[in-house]
Amino acid sequence: MPGGRLDPPLLMALDEVTQICPVPVPSWLADSGGKGIQIITVAHGEAQLRSRWGRDGARIILDTSGAKIWLPGTSDPDTLDAASMLCGTAAMKEHGQDFHSRHPVMTPEMIRQLPAGYALVIRGGYSPVIARLPMGWKDHLYRRARRARRAIATLAAIPEPFQWHVPDSVPDDILDAQPSGHANWPGRGVRYPWDEESA
Repeated sequence: MPGGRLDPPLLMALDEVTQICPVPVPSWLADSGGKGIQIITVAHGEAQLRSRWGRDGARIILDTSGAKIWLPGTSDPDTLDAASMLCGTAAMKEHGQDFHSRHPVMTPEMIRQLPAGYALVIRGGYSPVIARLPMGWKDHLYRRARRARRAIATLAAIPEPFQWHVPDSVPDDILDAQPSGHANWPGRGVRYPWDEESA
């Protein structure tokens, strides 16, 4: 579309983003929203983000993520302290006192000890909420597809050897970011195996 916005939009769900796909997430997040690209990044804590993109990169990821979700069992003190500070404080009147004092809405211990199946969610400028996380395998549509044996995609073996294809529009910093375990990470001018089917 005009301005380079994608229609329909693109969702990039990047699980274990610091380990599996070392792409330049900080620069992508800073500009993706206006281009119709939604990015979901999953990491175990701020320490993982800092180890991959440095302190500034980790801060950019946290600052440019519209919604932040903390799962139970998080044990990184910096991550828990940051989540507690983002939740803010509330005025409470303690028993036997005539004045109100301010207390954290969520302490780090409360966030770490969330019940299984629940998460702390902070979105934009809204108040923090404790949300129940629905499990995909309990959804009635998934169960129906499973009964019909359509819940799992059919996998096809890729013949070896094959060539990768990297379009000329891919930035150099992505090509230079060789994923771990891919010693033969390609350069430009090679083809993906599925390009043969679309040709």
